[in-house]
Amino acid sequence: MNFPRRAAAAVLFAAAGLPALASSEGGGGAGASLIQPQIGTVFWTLVTFICLLALLARFAWKPLIGALETREKSIQENIDKAADDLQKAEVMLREHQGLLDQARRERSEAVSEGQRDAEKLKADILDEARKQREQLLAQTKAQVDAGMRQARGELRSVAVDLAIQAAEKLLTKNLDDATQRRLVEEYLADLEKSGGSDSLPS
Repeated sequence: MNFPRRAAAAVLFAAAGLPALASSEGGGGAGASLIQPQIGTVFWTLVTFICLLALLARFAWKPLIGALETREKSIQENIDKAADDLQKAEVMLREHQGLLDQARRERSEAVSEGQRDAEKLKADILDEARKQREQLLAQTKAQVDAGMRQARGELRSVAVDLAIQAAEKLLTKNLDDATQRRLVEEYLADLEKSGGSDSLPS
């Protein structure tokens, strides 16, 4: 806002110098006119200054001041807009940071949940395998026990048949000691052929 004052000072200086230049160009008494002011010169200088000041105030100062005010307002609006944009950018940055933190937490939770599911599935598979193994062992033991019972039954039946046959031979013959010994040895040999004397049921 110092521009109008500077312009007024320049105009005043120019107006004051014009009469002096005119009088100096006219000749005689130039030095005296510079030292002793004349009433007419001062009057017309003031009139000229006031006219120029009025013209400047009407046609120059107001547009200049208006342009400066418009420019200042535009700059202030740009500053305000930049500050608002900066504030919005900071808010968006905080929101994005929050979303990023949330995504990291969700990813960590998903990984942890996947690990828990994998451990549970592993435990279920091992438990199922253990149950199947125990069931298979139980079935195998049952089959072996059944086979043993069947073998013992068959061996008992063979032993009974051999005992009956030996008894029939003893009853139908009048045997001496040598014959009885031979029959017993034959009986024992038959038992060994049928499965061994150690497999006889008690």
